[in-house]
Amino acid sequence: MKNGFDSRGERAAHAVIVFVMLLCCAVVVLPFLNIIAVSLSGKQAVISGKVTLWPVDFGMGAYAKVIENDYFFRAYGNTLFVVAVGTGISMLLTTMAAFIVSRRDLPGRKIITVLITLTMWFSGGMIPLFLVVRKIGLYDSLFALILPSAISAYNVIVMRSFFDTIPVSLEESAMLDGANDLVVLFQILVPLSMPSIATVTLWVMVGYWNAYTPALLYLSTRSKFTLQLVLRDIVFTNTIAQYIEGADTIDVVSDSLIYANIILTMLPIMMVYPFLQKYFVKGVMIGAVKG
Repeated sequence: MKNGFDSRGERAAHAVIVFVMLLCCAVVVLPFLNIIAVSLSGKQAVISGKVTLWPVDFGMGAYAKVIENDYFFRAYGNTLFVVAVGTGISMLLTTMAAFIVSRRDLPGRKIITVLITLTMWFSGGMIPLFLVVRKIGLYDSLFALILPSAISAYNVIVMRSFFDTIPVSLEESAMLDGANDLVVLFQILVPLSMPSIATVTLWVMVGYWNAYTPALLYLSTRSKFTLQLVLRDIVFTNTIAQYIEGADTIDVVSDSLIYANIILTMLPIMMVYPFLQKYFVKGVMIGAVKG
């Protein structure tokens, strides 16, 4: 009887877990499907509210109009520049910092680790950072979105924890063969740490792609706006006509244009994630074993 009760209890618990997970998936997926459906639907269907989760009077007019817009592609180029350059700089600095604090013979290693960790809770604040950005001449520059956030204490700790799991004997063997620290890092540790590096790279890429507050604070020239600022203007201030010429005269409504912009903005990250997903869980779990 006890085993039967335990079995029924486990099945009930699994059923509840599955139901909650399906409910969470529905909360995330259904609005996304509605956005896709509205962006692909005809004008009258959107106006009349007939569109739910499937396109009505299928058409690509909204996407065609967005793609024709030079301003949108300028913002796209700015965002891609920030992501590409920012991710490269961030991963280089993060990897080298993690390598340094992972050295067991580093003088004051524990103190340095504590100081790095403290920056996760304490910082100068938004206004001092803004003043520093202006003082060093980065204001209204795309590098203002890159350099202030080029390294994260959390990412350094994750990668350091991964480096700590690699046997010291590999490094010692390389040193005996005449390898220096850079060779050990880039030819031994980095290839063995690809799960952790891929995970942190994904975090950094998503962070730069979604960087809204820094762009809002540091950019004032419209031609330097990133996609996040363009979307802010389109979605919250309803200024679609400023960005898409003839938006009021084409055979789609502003909602379709807004949702088409949202889909095209999310597309690159959605395309990159499947290639890094296989590393994601492994990298997070291994990096979280030793804090």
